[in-house]
Order: sequence, then C-alpha cells, then structure tokens
Amino acid sequence: MTGQAPAAATRRTQAERRAQTRALLITATIRAIAQEGYHATTTRRVAELAGSSLGALAHHFPSRLDLITAALDEVGRRTVEDLRVQTADLPADGPARYRTALDAIWAYFSGELFVVWLHVWIAAAEDPVLYQRLVPLQPQLSRAISTATADLAPAGMSRREWNSRLTVALDAMRGLALRRAVEPHEPAEPRDDPWPGTRDHLAQLLSGRSRTR
Repeated sequence: MTGQAPAAATRRTQAERRAQTRALLITATIRAIAQEGYHATTTRRVAELAGSSLGALAHHFPSRLDLITAALDEVGRRTVEDLRVQTADLPADGPARYRTALDAIWAYFSGELFVVWLHVWIAAAEDPVLYQRLVPLQPQLSRAISTATADLAPAGMSRREWNSRLTVALDAMRGLALRRAVEPHEPAEPRDDPWPGTRDHLAQLLSGRSRTR
C-alpha cells in the first residue's frame, strides 16, 4: 500500500503540470490577441509567449480554433469572477449602489478582456466556422453576468424585469465601448468621457426609477 503512494503523488503532479501548461497557453493567447490582434495570434506565437512547445500546445488544443474558443471562454470566466469580487461590498442602497456596480461592469468593457472579445468577434464576421464556435459564448456570458448581479435587483423587482433592464444596460455599454474602440480621433487630443453621464442614466434604469418600454 505504501508503494502506491509515490505513483499517486506523481500522477497528481503530472495533472497539475498539465493544468498549468493549459492555463499558460490560454493566458498567452489572450495576451497575444489583445496586443497583436487575432490574425497575428498563431499557434507558434502562443507557444513562444507561453514558453511551451508546439507539441504541447497541440496536445491540449488540437486546432487553433480550439485554442481561440478556450481563450474566449476564459475571458468570460475572468469577467464574471472580477465582477463578483468588485460587487461583493457595495453600498447598501441608493444611487451610489448602482453607479458602483456599473463602474465594475464598465471596467470590463474598457479593459483588455473586451479588446480580446472584440478582435475575435470582428474576425468571426468573416469566418463562418469561427462564428459558429462563438455563438454560444455571448449568451453564456450574459447569463453569467445576470446571475452574478442578481442580488443587486431592487426589492420587489422581478427577475425578468431585472434581466430586461440589465440587458439594456449591457447593450448600451457594449455600444459605447465599441464606439470608443473604433471611432477615429486624434491621439494627441483629449477625448470627452461619455461614461459618467451614461452611467447616471443606466443607474436610474437599474434602480427602478425609470421604466423600460
């Protein structure tokens, strides 16, 4: 019986190494897409950034499409986890509660993870195979955000009404983030920040002080 313990420990160590390699490859993919773009994110480039071999990458992800899909899935997981952490200690009530929650969500839309999502979705518009792989991911992310923020719903507001209002807020934030990402502007000139005003309107929506039509 004692002779079996080292083998079990070795198996656990190998499993941990495999999990670590997989995580490094996914993180390298996210980094490459954010910094270099979708098309420049080749399997060779990802292996280089991860300090791994192409053989190890192929073991975990038989195709580039598998790698990209896993990276997008991880983007969603990180987004929801960050949101849970940032909304764990919100003001008890009042406008500040919803403004703070919206700032937490906006951190995603104005950060690297949204840039990754944007690069891949733009590429998917011209790649039907990639598009089909991504179709389930956006609804999954929206549902996960809805679940993570369910406790923020005002007292007396139904889950259906809350989800409807949250969807409107997410669509508005996604559109604003997209505009900021692609709208031409002079890099040397300061840009007006539309987020504070947008946030105030959305805070009214989520708090129940305005009605969706």
